[in-house]
Amino acid sequence: MKNQYIGDIGDYGKYGLLRFLAERGIKIGINWYLTENDGSNDGGFTYYLKNKDDSDKDYDPIVYFELKRIVEKYERDQKDIRMIEVADLIPDALFFNDQVDSNHTDPQERARARYLWYYRSKLALKDAELVFADPDNGVSYTKTSRNKGCEKFILPEEIAQYYYDGKDVVFYCHKGRRKDEAWERTKVQIKDYVCDARLFVLTFHRGTQRSYIFVVHPEHADRYEVLLTEFLSTLWGQEQKAQKAPFTLETVEENATEKATPEQCRRWAVLNYFQKAFPTKQEKELILSRMTDEQIDKLTEAGANVHGKSFYASFKKKGTGFAAPTIGVVCPKDTSVVHNDDGTITLVPPSDQTD
Repeated sequence: MKNQYIGDIGDYGKYGLLRFLAERGIKIGINWYLTENDGSNDGGFTYYLKNKDDSDKDYDPIVYFELKRIVEKYERDQKDIRMIEVADLIPDALFFNDQVDSNHTDPQERARARYLWYYRSKLALKDAELVFADPDNGVSYTKTSRNKGCEKFILPEEIAQYYYDGKDVVFYCHKGRRKDEAWERTKVQIKDYVCDARLFVLTFHRGTQRSYIFVVHPEHADRYEVLLTEFLSTLWGQEQKAQKAPFTLETVEENATEKATPEQCRRWAVLNYFQKAFPTKQEKELILSRMTDEQIDKLTEAGANVHGKSFYASFKKKGTGFAAPTIGVVCPKDTSVVHNDDGTITLVPPSDQTD
């Protein structure tokens, strides 16, 4: 999302959808995935606000007239996403509007900034039921947080971590130049990271094609199916004067063979992000020194071996809350295992033990 996009026809559909869900009791948290304005003409499709008869207002008059007010009052470089936040277009929503840092040229610095930015978003949106992510270009399954240009995308590991924190997720994505076969794969590829999720894909057709991919916990799927069906029964889902309905529900083929259990996917969601972003020990040490105890605990819980767990835990500031497992540790007979506060293990021979 860029501030310059405010008021674009895509904005109208997006806020109409989120407002509908919020009014029906969904507690929404929004991570704008905010990036710098770029001076391009992107986000300039505001023609629908300039019709003398305001013919598009009926989809959602509250959203329509607020966007019209902003567009008429402010130049493109004056618009600010906080105008949407204070307008209360999405009732009771939570927001994270920190900009994704794109200024670092060093891959390590870029990855470190993205990792910490993302965890700030989790804290800001911790009380949300549904996290909406609004990256410029959707999801990328090829980029990592080390890559130049990654700020324009949500990473699958980020979707998965929101999901395994108990949130349902919906993220913006567009078909772009993908061929139909590639688009069909893109719609379901997140299942490689959240094995048990149910998917719904709602596509907005006004202006350029924009899709919203819902990643929903199985126990919540019926609720979202009812809500999205109800949404499509409104004007948003109806043909008007031989014009295609603004929103349609796309089919999703979810019959791909699952490669892992949900528990394995949960671990990968945490560890993959960390390992991809910081592949060397030196990089890991630097980012661990800046992480909170809670973040380190997440890594420790997801770790698959005692050495990794102990390594992560050794960077904790408080030195509490972690007992290193003894699996794989060979102890001489009658030797005691002491779990140190820093997460390491000390083997105490019988001669040094006291009653």
